[in-house]
Order: sequence, then structure tokens, then C-alpha cells
Amino acid sequence: MNKWIGMPSPKSRHIGSGWFAELDRAYSDGKYVVMTRPVETEWGQVVHACIRNADNTDIPWAEKQRIKNELLGKERIAIEVFPKESELVDQANMYHLWVLPAKMKLPFGI
Repeated sequence: MNKWIGMPSPKSRHIGSGWFAELDRAYSDGKYVVMTRPVETEWGQVVHACIRNADNTDIPWAEKQRIKNELLGKERIAIEVFPKESELVDQANMYHLWVLPAKMKLPFGI
């Protein structure tokens, strides 16, 4: 397990706009940077987690799972969304996880 260190978030630094400016937590383990923000939804509060690595390369599924477990909880469900092409934003090599409320269950699984 890597050691996560808190760092200034975009919100605390008053930088960015839109959802990026709402990121109120930021962590680094030296290899990855993870920033999060709470999002109120009809399901309850969901945590939007943005993940980047220093190499600006692909992040394997197992690493995203480890990051979710270490920072957001082993027993929390997170989903990664693949949007409609018309809503795609692909300007940074950043991955987005949506961590569901603690007691929420999906109507499907593996």
C-alpha cells in the first residue's frame, strides 16, 4: 500500500472553472494524483474521483481498484462511465470514478 499525502485542491487554491474548480480534496502517492468532490444526486451523495498519473499514460484497472480501496473504501462501489460520443471530453489523460453511496447496490453485477 502506498502512502497518500494530502495536497492543495483546485477549490482551496481557487483555480479552474466548472466541475474542476469544485474538486475539494487532492492526494498523491508519488505516482498518482487523485482529486475528489462530492456530487448531490437523486441517489444521494456520490463522490467524483479524478485520477491521473505522473507519466500521463494509461492506468490499469487493478490500479484504479487499489486507489478506490485505499482512498474511498474497500466496500464502496465505484463506476467508470463511458459517455455518449457527443458528450465526450478527452483533453487530459484523466480517469473518472463515481463512488456510490455506501449502502447503494447496483441492480447488476459480475
